[in-house]
Amino acid sequence: MGRVLTIALALSMGWGCETEVDPNGHEQQVGYRTGTRDDGYTSNGERGNVNITEVMWAGSISDDGVHDPDDIFIELQNKHPRPIHLTGWQLTVRAGHHSDGLFHESRSERSSVTHTLPARAGGQIIEPNEFVIIAARADGAWQDPDFVVPELRLADAPFAITLRDRDERLIDGAGDERKLPFAGAMDGVTARSMERIQLIFNNRGNRDGSWHTYSLNDFDQEERKALHDSLRVRVREGYKSYSLATPGHPNSPDYSGYISSGSFE
Repeated sequence: MGRVLTIALALSMGWGCETEVDPNGHEQQVGYRTGTRDDGYTSNGERGNVNITEVMWAGSISDDGVHDPDDIFIELQNKHPRPIHLTGWQLTVRAGHHSDGLFHESRSERSSVTHTLPARAGGQIIEPNEFVIIAARADGAWQDPDFVVPELRLADAPFAITLRDRDERLIDGAGDERKLPFAGAMDGVTARSMERIQLIFNNRGNRDGSWHTYSLNDFDQEERKALHDSLRVRVREGYKSYSLATPGHPNSPDYSGYISSGSFE
């Protein structure tokens, strides 16, 4: 009974799900990479211990009205109780657009690009509950990005994002390449991000009900305006009027009604 319980616990923690080959050519289970000097300051994870919490796919708009559709970011949050490094983790973006700009039903005609994350800027570890952003540009609207991936692109079209750890374990996902973006917008005046809703149960990133659009405005009443300003401190001056997102900070309030979904009965 004790052995069965140990095996069940190991599987539930994600141990034994992946293997790697040792120097003698023998397969062995992949254990934790703890992020210390002994394992080269790398970490692995378990499904759900890092969440994709915000996607700014609509680009940025400067205060003088210039839209840059490639000035995007993806935000992650470390939900694990231990600090981690994301060096070597894989971020895959699948798009429902072919190179001709048309939407195709055939999965084989959809593009898929995998980006390998570099070390975090400054080499710092990511603390529990900390937010980090992966940006396409270091000098865009999003101040002090934690990771810069110049090739990162998110079309104004169906897309899906998949995050895998260094040992290729599936960690989290966002969006669906068969559907238009779940939330967020570029309405001709403002660009707003797609933010993750804090559901009690079934908070899967590939469900449209798990996301909402950035919800605050410059013209809100005093208390909400103060929150609007405090959540956007990493939006650079010169972009604050029309680029509405919360890079590196908690998301804006959710008014969808999903926030307390679920039951303990």
